[in-house]
Amino acid sequence: MRKLRQLNLLLVSFIIFWSCTYEKEPIPDECLGSILLTLDNKVDTNCGGSQGSFSLNASGGEGTYAFSLNGGTAQSTPTFTSLSAGSYTVVASDGICSAEFSIEILNADGVNATLQSTESGCGSSSGSISVNAVGGSAPYEYKLGSGAFQASATFNSLSPRDYVVMVKDATGCEIELQTKVKSDVRFGAIRAIIQTNCAISGCHNGSQSPNLTDTNIIVSNAGRIQARTTVRTMPPSSSGLSLTQAEIDQIACWVADGAATN
Repeated sequence: MRKLRQLNLLLVSFIIFWSCTYEKEPIPDECLGSILLTLDNKVDTNCGGSQGSFSLNASGGEGTYAFSLNGGTAQSTPTFTSLSAGSYTVVASDGICSAEFSIEILNADGVNATLQSTESGCGSSSGSISVNAVGGSAPYEYKLGSGAFQASATFNSLSPRDYVVMVKDATGCEIELQTKVKSDVRFGAIRAIIQTNCAISGCHNGSQSPNLTDTNIIVSNAGRIQARTTVRTMPPSSSGLSLTQAEIDQIACWVADGAATN
């Protein structure tokens, strides 16, 4: 009888252990602030030309960096030349961590613009982008993505994602800018979902890594959390808990927005 009890206890322990250890992963290295990018030099361009350039200073991290401009091929130097007017984002990586730097090359002698976006509901198309054009020669025309130019400086009914806006003045001078329409999902809602369903006894509450009771660890594991909740392996079925599709969508929207603690 004693052996049977021991066997049952071992079986229960194994089930409890197995219910979460298949999700066990090491906590990623803390990368926040490890690579610092600052502007060293910037040159704007003439309207219609590609004389723009800029260079960055990089520090921190492992010290050997690769720099990619707008998702292009990585290079070893943080200097970018032959640029037309528009928005640019550099991602610097040392192979472990990464950092972003955004900048705009302006038309030195023509139209320039700023963009303002409003949030959309997660899974809906209620966002908007407004354009404020200055300089150059009015009237201005505005284009969203691959659409047609229009006279209105506002684009409505937009879902959460990245957008490209082009502004053109009466002389044909153009500038292309990038912006993001974010969702209205707040981190407080995401934290509540995760801590109620995933940071539970025996699983991600400190007894298993990552410890999802910690805000910083939730943020640093955002991509993994999205991947696991999308395929419904978090929380594990053995826990008796599950997320609704709306909760899974909220997590995806939060990650797409940049996984901020807003």
